[in-house]
Amino acid sequence: MPRLYLICLLLLSAECWGQKQLQRLVAHADAQVIALDYIEALKYYDQALVLEPNSIALHWKIAQANQQFKDYKTAARYYLKVYEQDPDGQQFPEAQLQYALMLKQQGLYKEALAQFKEVKKFFSEDKKSNGYLKSNQEIIACNWVLKQLKYVSAEELADLKNHPVNTVNAEFAHLFWNDTLVYSSLKADSTAEDQEQILSKQYKLDIYQFPSPKDAQKIVLNGQKTQFEYGNFCIAPDSSFALCSECTRTPNQFRCHIVRVLPQNGSWFLDSTFQLDGLQDSYNSMPYLFELNAQLMLVYSAQKANGLGGTDLWLASVNQEGQIIGNNNLGVLNSIENEVSPWFDPLFKRLYFSSSWHAGFGGFDIFYSNLQADGSFGPPINLGLPFNSPANDLYFFCHADTAYLSSNRLGSLYASHPTCCSDVFYQELLRPKEKKDQIVSETVQVVKLPIKLYFENDHPNPKSTADFTELSYEETYLKYKGQYPVYLQKVTEGRDATATLQQTQSLLEFFEAEVDKGMQDLALFRAQVWQELQSGKQVSIMVQGFASPLAKSDYNVHLTNRRISAIKNYFEEIDGGKFAPYMLTTPSRLQFIEVPMGEYKANKDVSDNYYDQRNSVYSKDASLERRIEIIELRTETLPPR
Repeated sequence: MPRLYLICLLLLSAECWGQKQLQRLVAHADAQVIALDYIEALKYYDQALVLEPNSIALHWKIAQANQQFKDYKTAARYYLKVYEQDPDGQQFPEAQLQYALMLKQQGLYKEALAQFKEVKKFFSEDKKSNGYLKSNQEIIACNWVLKQLKYVSAEELADLKNHPVNTVNAEFAHLFWNDTLVYSSLKADSTAEDQEQILSKQYKLDIYQFPSPKDAQKIVLNGQKTQFEYGNFCIAPDSSFALCSECTRTPNQFRCHIVRVLPQNGSWFLDSTFQLDGLQDSYNSMPYLFELNAQLMLVYSAQKANGLGGTDLWLASVNQEGQIIGNNNLGVLNSIENEVSPWFDPLFKRLYFSSSWHAGFGGFDIFYSNLQADGSFGPPINLGLPFNSPANDLYFFCHADTAYLSSNRLGSLYASHPTCCSDVFYQELLRPKEKKDQIVSETVQVVKLPIKLYFENDHPNPKSTADFTELSYEETYLKYKGQYPVYLQKVTEGRDATATLQQTQSLLEFFEAEVDKGMQDLALFRAQVWQELQSGKQVSIMVQGFASPLAKSDYNVHLTNRRISAIKNYFEEIDGGKFAPYMLTTPSRLQFIEVPMGEYKANKDVSDNYYDQRNSVYSKDASLERRIEIIELRTETLPPR
């Protein structure tokens, strides 16, 4: 009995020791996460996992730490473990959502899409919840990406070039000054070759120049305060002053505000006596100064109580004293998540920025917004490949004939894992010379409505009751054109020479005067639509569908819906997808008012005899019924934001 008691006591002591050791390991790892030292945190979480390998709480912590460390593959594996242990989401309801996001950031769009659809169903009872809103947005994004990848070109697949400034640290490029690249970087105190990138207090954010001028220090900013770190450097167009971010570390993040920098004897010195009015009580960072209509402007990213959520883009005028006038939220560009790293291109009058919300390829994608005729900015347009990737793409800007960005995409230099830290990438671009005070006018031919667009029998997606198709009208048009020899053969079968000649001429006239003309009119019409959108207006396209009476009325209603869907897909995909952002805004800047008619509008004189397909399918009269019509273009001037 004493021996049994001793064994039980030893087991209990070992268990107590193990629990205390586990608590110590997890507490230390948690503290390292708060300090942003993810490598140290993960080492201790792994040690804790040896003691408790099936802990769902540990799996969640490891997944989150790897996500913050941008190790998407490992994060996905642990989020999946959490989801498999808690499929009903009782403890960690967002595990499957985070798993899907990590799949997307690996470029696994089809797999991610399937997960996002399940997540949307899971959160469907609360359509205002973050889980529902995010999963719904990512379904839109993944569908959009998969469409873009259908038509990807060799140029879009080409890798961007690595800049020689890159190291295993993180580099973020900002601008060129005196032919040197000014950039921010997280650099460690140690310069050992085997160092691993970590965002910890051993790493400090500062502003550097490359290549470093002779007899000059690499660090750009003089007069720094030791308790702060500095980044995001921009210079006023007349070089009279500059702005940068002054940051402190708080648990889990940087807290930054914008400060002024003054030139002195070819160097830059922090102006500690100056404060920007209205920016003291909020997170604000990533400033960019530019001139517009002879007025100095400041665009920056900030998190404010009156924002839309996360960090928003704000636009303000700057007076002669350097103070802000008229601080405006760029609402059309902002979302419930984060919009960051703005840069204004004076050549094309475009504002570039990165967003984690708008439909894109990765975590942060680069977008641009055109300055419109009414002085407002248009909806965000994804810059596309190769500038965007499944990873985070930030800090886009152009200098001379080269575009630059910062990204943690595959191909970055690293010491721990391939997507740890951002590098500077670039690609040559042919850019026209800036022509000042030149008014560019463009004449667009106005198309007479209605525009009639024709379809092959029971297409797209034959023998289906679906209301949507993935095909665009251009795809269905080309396929229909390719079927002309078949239609010609079928419509002339069993006819005498006179009737054959008549049917041949009639069918040829239909394909040339109706089918081809419809496609040509559509191309002219989209230019008209684009011009209206660029004037800042909301555009509504009234579309009406028709079908031959061969099938039942309810089937034809579905068929005409699919045909209307094809014309919407056409606008979403054509011209590199430039119309798509206008269709995704809330409210939609480009919307389609659908009037599907099915057989209700079909010509009753057209044969509906299935066994007489020569007349009910292949004849000109039957073919004329299989169409959609664009019957009206409505425009409305939007109220100022």
